[in-house]
Amino acid sequence: MTRKFISIICAAATLTAIADEKILFDFEDYSVGDKVAMRDYYSEDGSTASKAEITNDPTGKPGKVLHVKNASWNTLAELNLTGVTAEDIADGYGLIAFDLYRPNTETDHYRQFRCGIGDEYLHNVDNEFVFQGETGKWVSRTYPINPVNTTSDKFYIGFNSIDMEYYLDNIRIISTESDYDMTNPEETLRHHADKCGIGFGCAVPAWNDDVVDDNNIAAQTIYSNFNIIVGENQMKPAYLQPEKGKFSWWDADRLVGLAERHGMEIRGHTLVWHSQTLPWVTSDGYKNDKGNGGKGYTRDELLKIMKDHITTVMTRYKGKIREWDVVNECLDDDQSIVYSQPSKYNMRKSVWYNVIGEDFLDSAFVYAHRADPEAILYINDYGADFKGDAKTEAYYNLVKRLLKSNIPVHGVGFQCHLGLGVDAAKFENNVKRYADLGVEVSLTELDITTWEAGNYEQHIRQGEDYKALMDVALKHDHIRNFVVWGVTDDKSWRSPDPLLFNSEYKPKYAFFALRNTLEAWANEHAAGIEETISDKNQATSPFVNVYDITGRLVKHGLERGQINSLEPGLYIIDRKKILIR
Repeated sequence: MTRKFISIICAAATLTAIADEKILFDFEDYSVGDKVAMRDYYSEDGSTASKAEITNDPTGKPGKVLHVKNASWNTLAELNLTGVTAEDIADGYGLIAFDLYRPNTETDHYRQFRCGIGDEYLHNVDNEFVFQGETGKWVSRTYPINPVNTTSDKFYIGFNSIDMEYYLDNIRIISTESDYDMTNPEETLRHHADKCGIGFGCAVPAWNDDVVDDNNIAAQTIYSNFNIIVGENQMKPAYLQPEKGKFSWWDADRLVGLAERHGMEIRGHTLVWHSQTLPWVTSDGYKNDKGNGGKGYTRDELLKIMKDHITTVMTRYKGKIREWDVVNECLDDDQSIVYSQPSKYNMRKSVWYNVIGEDFLDSAFVYAHRADPEAILYINDYGADFKGDAKTEAYYNLVKRLLKSNIPVHGVGFQCHLGLGVDAAKFENNVKRYADLGVEVSLTELDITTWEAGNYEQHIRQGEDYKALMDVALKHDHIRNFVVWGVTDDKSWRSPDPLLFNSEYKPKYAFFALRNTLEAWANEHAAGIEETISDKNQATSPFVNVYDITGRLVKHGLERGQINSLEPGLYIIDRKKILIR
């Protein structure tokens, strides 16, 4: 028998810069021990007892950094600009960013930042003391800057404090004028997401003619940058079956048409939900007050209604929609029960739960699996993103119960409706444990709000949060999709500024942060090597999901040892392009 070989296809690419970002100082041209001058802005001769020198990274990582010990107020480190002038900085650069490390001995977390060129301030001292992030780890800080009119090459940076110790690295300026050419695939998000083998998606309001008109910037932005789409509302029960037995397919079909024309996948959202559910069943998602002349439906009647809706919808889109949110938001918000009973959870008292019982959940997945045995079936919820939170633990308990009951749950969705300051480590600690349960994980409705509309500094921090979550998604093979809930800020259900594009379809910093992350990951993991099937069997996960080159699922949960049973062709396995000969 001839042994098949698997070739990992590599693609050369040039790293795309983030939104015209320019490094001013990374300190690699210095030597460890070099002294850096300090200037007291208010002393007559500028002298100060504060000290600064070049040291190794305090965390032990390779690279050199600037170590500062303040001993007087209004004291900044003095560096010489090379290769860039004050005039260059004034030309379109509206932000300064840097990496900051403060040792654990730093107990005052609120400091005032200042920087300047010559005698002019790029960023004058903050009116308020600003939280500078956690100690004992590198954090990224970003501040707005103003243009200055000076010919000086002396650059000053630091914090207004008499006793602060800190380290700086990667001091950089960032343009606030961002744009891209979406006719060039390498400048789009989709191009790099495809190379990584990750589903990168957005919610689409298919009722809007603009998003299904291939010549409109709305549609162009969607199909250029995303390889998965999900209906924002168009596949929810209230929209698909507004009257008993009478289905409305127009907008949902338009969504499917958009995807088919542009080779995108579709997430079906959602089949069973208490909100935006069948209006002829319940008035508010909780009361059983519409059937039998206002007396409500019986358990058997409601089970049949649920079964018929799921079967009709999934049968229509069988082979076109590869995964569904079968049940959405079935958990109650109050999960304090886990503090006294760690393995328990509280169900939301929806009409489905009140009439049928908790097993409505089991039945929904069984009906969905029967309707389309090839579909990937998800449970989906919000507020369950970070390990240790009560609802997070309750969600994990529920999923384990379903799997133990042999219910066909293939994926777990985390909506991730978040705000600035995302704790990516807690998110990772939560989602990585689902790999041991044998289920996929997806970020299904991600958006990250800022605190103030149009605030560039907050847009940078937002981009860093998006990037941190993408880093987690790329790190774990069982995390399949990364879906943002919408396209432009002005059409989001949340505010302010939660998405990747502004109202004019101009990309924000988060766009570039994600694009750069995807491209860097693809380049880092591309390898021109050949491995035998037996080599692949050494991987830790015994099962793989196999996708064709467009991202369409070919095999779900295939035993790794059975990869050689696939027909010759190009596949995506473990987020790598695999050629089976």
